[in-house]
Amino acid sequence: MAVMSKKEWKRRRLRRKRMRKIAILGGLAVALILVLLLFVKIISWIFSGTDDGLVKKVGDIPVTQKLLTVSDRTRPGTALNNVKTIVIHYAGMPGTTAKDQRDYYERLREASNAKDALESMHFIVGPDGEIIQCIPINEAAYGSKSSNENGLSIEFCCIEADGSMSKDTYKSLVTLVGYLCDEFDLKASDVKRHYDLTGKDCPLFFVKNEESWKNFLDDVALAIKGKDFTTSNPVVKKSN
Repeated sequence: MAVMSKKEWKRRRLRRKRMRKIAILGGLAVALILVLLLFVKIISWIFSGTDDGLVKKVGDIPVTQKLLTVSDRTRPGTALNNVKTIVIHYAGMPGTTAKDQRDYYERLREASNAKDALESMHFIVGPDGEIIQCIPINEAAYGSKSSNENGLSIEFCCIEADGSMSKDTYKSLVTLVGYLCDEFDLKASDVKRHYDLTGKDCPLFFVKNEESWKNFLDDVALAIKGKDFTTSNPVVKKSN
């Protein structure tokens, strides 16, 4: 067995030291990259507010979180993946506020009548334009059976028996729908009425007035692009 010269021994020793330094530097570089990625994720979460399924603001309109309690009847707590549609509903009782409607869904979880339907919404838009989020957008709601697994449900409060709404409600509704379409890469044509899925007269005004529904979708298309839209749609109560 050949004896290693002192010179060769030193050369190998230096080579091992260099390899250790390279390994350490490589490990530090990987750690730094991971820290930077985590930092970017945290910053993104802070500003977007959607990693936890919560939407804090749409345009210049704040969104209030009043999440429903997880229950079999209103908030199943199951994951919502691959959102393909946004379904529009209306609260049929004129004068109902967003908080009134949210509290109604919260009470449903304690209902003793087994015939009570499973029912809830992700968002409710009130008569003053207030927006309440009831369920995170990464969870399913009981909005419409055929779209519960891949759809977001939004309900607006009407101010007349015909289902018409205030100007503030319309502005918030269009802005919210436009925001969610942009968030999930959807088009205005992916927005549906409850009626389109079940045949139910909901939302009433948009069912009875097809042109008004078309105008709404046109405004949503503008909102998706970040453009201004009008609130002259006939669904808006003229005195508001």
